[in-house]
Amino acid sequence: MTFQYQNNQTGDAFDITTMVKAAKWTTKRRGSPAKLELSVLSSSDVAWAEGGIVTMLDGGKGLFYGYVFKISRTEDEFVDILAYDQMRYLKNKDTYVFSGKRADQVLQLIAEDYKLKTGQIPNTGYVIPSMVFDIKSLFDVILEALDRTLIHAGRMFYLWDDFGALRLSEVIVPKEVPVIGENSLATGFEYVRSIDGETYNKVKLVRDNETTGKRDVYIAQDSNNMALWGILQYHESVDDSLNAAQIKDRAMKMLELRNRPEQSLTLSALAIPGLRAGQVIFADLPGIDVRRTFLVEEVTQDIVEETMSLKVKVV
Repeated sequence: MTFQYQNNQTGDAFDITTMVKAAKWTTKRRGSPAKLELSVLSSSDVAWAEGGIVTMLDGGKGLFYGYVFKISRTEDEFVDILAYDQMRYLKNKDTYVFSGKRADQVLQLIAEDYKLKTGQIPNTGYVIPSMVFDIKSLFDVILEALDRTLIHAGRMFYLWDDFGALRLSEVIVPKEVPVIGENSLATGFEYVRSIDGETYNKVKLVRDNETTGKRDVYIAQDSNNMALWGILQYHESVDDSLNAAQIKDRAMKMLELRNRPEQSLTLSALAIPGLRAGQVIFADLPGIDVRRTFLVEEVTQDIVEETMSLKVKVV
């Protein structure tokens, strides 16, 4: 692994690979930038500055391109550096009104407003009738657009930074995926099934009807699971621009997505270089009868120790 740093004030560039004594790289699938935490041997030749550029490459493949946000020094001979990729700027808050835009178009407009570099951003397909955001984080805006795409079109996309370029990628299960299991890489695990989070067996959507002056109510539910688990209700006020058929369809699709126990798995394992949130792995854990694909929600790679910890959920 190669680490490089460029001082954004002087333009001086350095290969700091031999100076790095500890390095952790963390990616999350939703609502968080990738971060790189470094412990670097202090040197009078290398002047660390906020906003300086830090990169991490595996051979010729760029894994992380980010900016210094925190510099920590103590009495020892090391400097601790915290760098984020450009998704850190999606924590900014703003006000937006969108009408007839797809999620990819929402992302492109925000990227233009905040001068963020973009890479491959595919057409996400679903046109969102309208969205209004009043002083919300840019992450919230983009994720809401992606959530509506998932609910209405059944397509899941994730946002990530590809070595300095924002990208949208669709979650798919490729023919070949990394295998992590009791006999392959895994050193520990915890598997959880739960209906205590985002599981719902009743979806209730309401819309204020300006014509009648009343509130229209649309319900989709699974009576069998309500008998088994009790009533677990999701309740939301929807856009008045949606018609009755669209609201009913949204309720049914939300029920289809949420009317099941959540399955999550936390793994500790030997590192798979380049593995990041949004990708898919296959967990082979016959001891608990788990042999299936999972979507990586979060992964932290210890670059020096060549180990990783990851949180995954059912695709």
